[in-house]
Amino acid sequence: MPKVHRRRTTLAAVAAFTVVICVCTVAPSFSYHGWQRGPWEKYDNKDHMTMWLNEDVTTGVDGVRVDTLVDIPANQLFPALTDEERQKEYSFIREFKILKKYHNWGYLYQRVQSTGIQDRDFTVKLVMVKPKHENAGPYGWVWRQANDKGPPPRDGVVRAEHVAGSYLLTPVGKNHDKTLVSYRLWFDPSSWVPDFLINMAVRDAAYETVRKIRKDAVRMKH
Repeated sequence: MPKVHRRRTTLAAVAAFTVVICVCTVAPSFSYHGWQRGPWEKYDNKDHMTMWLNEDVTTGVDGVRVDTLVDIPANQLFPALTDEERQKEYSFIREFKILKKYHNWGYLYQRVQSTGIQDRDFTVKLVMVKPKHENAGPYGWVWRQANDKGPPPRDGVVRAEHVAGSYLLTPVGKNHDKTLVSYRLWFDPSSWVPDFLINMAVRDAAYETVRKIRKDAVRMKH
């Protein structure tokens, strides 16, 4: 079995990494912070989606970014990201619970599965990104770890300690009639499984997530 590298020694300078976001208000504009800014290295193209990887994180599991362009305005696509029932349709989600829900932020608990390891669970704080004027800027969600706001650990489920990411839907094209979708995820499930296997699983999940957004866009247009 390949040796498991849970932490890259060359990343000591970023050991104090935090995701800095505005946590209580709708953001009229948005800029990426921390690992979400990159550096991003192009990894793959598949089904009109482009994957990028960021190795400059504090564990051996890379940050993942998937971009795609869809033929629908961002303000029409955004409601799909706020549909709780839709989120439960992903193959890797076992539980999906909104713990607290406010006007533009809240706390979410999830339990996810992956082949060959115990289920992982975590709680994140979700913050909405929305422009002041319709379709004038990006829409989306940003999330970061908030396990202290969720249920306590339970038997048979491993608590994940590294979960952060974002969806961003940016209006583009003539009359803002198209949307650039960017999905970013850093998820290290805290496992004895070799990092390269975890990276494969996270990349597959990221592709599945964006592929579903593309299907939503096609369905809404027709």
